[in-house]
Amino acid sequence: MAVAALGLLLAACGDGEKEVAEGAPQVVRDAGTPIVVPAGKPIVVGISAPLTGPDSAGGLEDRDSAIVGVMRWTRANGNQIKGHDIEVRAEDDGCTEAGITAQAAERLLQQEGLVGVIGPDCSAGAQAAVPIYASAGITSISGSATQSDLTIGQPEDGFFFRTAYRNDLAGILAGLFTSEGIGAERVYLVDDGELYGEDLVNYAQRAMAASGVTVTRESVRRGTVDFTELAEQIAQDNPDLVGFAGFNPEAALFYRQLRDAGYDGFFGAGDAAWGPPFLEPVGAEAAEGVFFVGCALTLPDDFVADFESLHGRPPQDSAFPAQYADAATILLDAVAKTAVEQVDGSLTIDPVELRDAVRETRLEKGVSGGIAFDENGDRLPPGAVSLSTFIDLTIKTGDMDTFAAELGLVICQVQGGKTVNLTGPGAPAPRP
Repeated sequence: MAVAALGLLLAACGDGEKEVAEGAPQVVRDAGTPIVVPAGKPIVVGISAPLTGPDSAGGLEDRDSAIVGVMRWTRANGNQIKGHDIEVRAEDDGCTEAGITAQAAERLLQQEGLVGVIGPDCSAGAQAAVPIYASAGITSISGSATQSDLTIGQPEDGFFFRTAYRNDLAGILAGLFTSEGIGAERVYLVDDGELYGEDLVNYAQRAMAASGVTVTRESVRRGTVDFTELAEQIAQDNPDLVGFAGFNPEAALFYRQLRDAGYDGFFGAGDAAWGPPFLEPVGAEAAEGVFFVGCALTLPDDFVADFESLHGRPPQDSAFPAQYADAATILLDAVAKTAVEQVDGSLTIDPVELRDAVRETRLEKGVSGGIAFDENGDRLPPGAVSLSTFIDLTIKTGDMDTFAAELGLVICQVQGGKTVNLTGPGAPAPRP
């Protein structure tokens, strides 16, 4: 890759166990033990994302976006931090397979010079790995794990942050859009039985019910391929909208079977179903009119150009490239601020000081917009007093554009064969 020519070292991603030298001493990590980057060795930025399996398209792009974020940081600040190169090491975390995410965390923690982790990628995996990173005193910043209580449920020392929005906010936006955007009165909400899906549907149902929308709940299991019975039930009941909270291929399969059963009303899904993994099997024409809550932001031209120059293609497979690039920026800013050069050429970083430097972030012009963090580690608009105050004001005003402008959260619709963002300045109106 062209990365090395830019002074950024990309470590191989493969069998993580083989990448820790046999017989190497175990790296001791806890919040009271300084992080050490030995003299002549690189600073290691870990990435935890699904690199194989059904969720790999989005995971690989999240990894690649974080790498672009590191590249852009080095271009602005230099290829080294206090004489040390920067190495990116990615581990396959299995997305919703919590055990695999935990194993990826353990492998990363044994990497000499590890200063922090971008990820984990998915909510179920993050729930398992966040306590592991916290006990080791390693800060992790996810750009896509949206389960609402991940931050408030983390260990009290608070080493986990996220540049992504929370599911409760996506649910509020879905509720506003359902009642005010398309005027739906009866809705079916279907989750895939995973933490992410159940959480998103819970909050969407609450928001819709508050607006007088009648909601029927259903749940399926991830891995289901035959939705015929449920599709026929829904087609017979003929609601105004069917919402699905889960991943592909289930979202695409469920949608096709709904249409085959004769349902011709609105269909919407969450960010986990967004993108080519939905559109390609369904077909652009058949997907016309489908909504997604949580879509890729309209990316700055310079970011797209950097991504293409580094990876040979534009970003297209993840809803979170901007959030992952910003996570990398925030982590490296904190490392540069807290790293202390020792007389032997090594670096030491106090884990708590690094965590606190991340918490004090005021990124005014991130790729995904302005970012600050509240006391729990949740993304907060830089000028907001608190996230709860921001939410209350948004609900009161019903201003859906605020979600895009302040939290990087948008609704999009398939129009003319491609997804078009419906929130933000100059956005088109939803089509029937």
